[in-house]
Amino acid sequence: MVCAFVKALLQGFLDRKIRKADEVSEYTASSLDPGVEQTIRHLLEDLELFVPGLDPTPDAEAGHAMARAAQVALERGSEREAVVRALRGLSFAPHDPTLHYVLSSASFENGRVELAFRLLCHALWINPGYSAARQDLEALSAFLEGGEDERAA
Repeated sequence: MVCAFVKALLQGFLDRKIRKADEVSEYTASSLDPGVEQTIRHLLEDLELFVPGLDPTPDAEAGHAMARAAQVALERGSEREAVVRALRGLSFAPHDPTLHYVLSSASFENGRVELAFRLLCHALWINPGYSAARQDLEALSAFLEGGEDERAA
């Protein structure tokens, strides 16, 4: 009973944040291909059904290498390359919170605020102690909840 209440409470919170993210996202023409965005959405839906640690990671080392490559691409300003590298890394290590975090950062840079929010939530679902993801989620939440004056700054 308590679990259902908490789940409903969290779902309501996520729904409000996602609606707010849609309102804030002014960039309507995404540089992400719609097929890639749909793949990411399906990935998130599928991963909600799995519990990390139950399935062996196909190649965790390759996943870490792809996470580093995606981070480097993001630092160079190549968001599309970062998305490609992070998605490739997720094929090797589907429960790596770093890959979800980097993919979230690249999605945000591409103007996909809702997707970035969902990926940050998933990274924290995998590893609640992931401080960088928590800080970004708190900053994004504050931005979404802030008034027009804060958004203009």
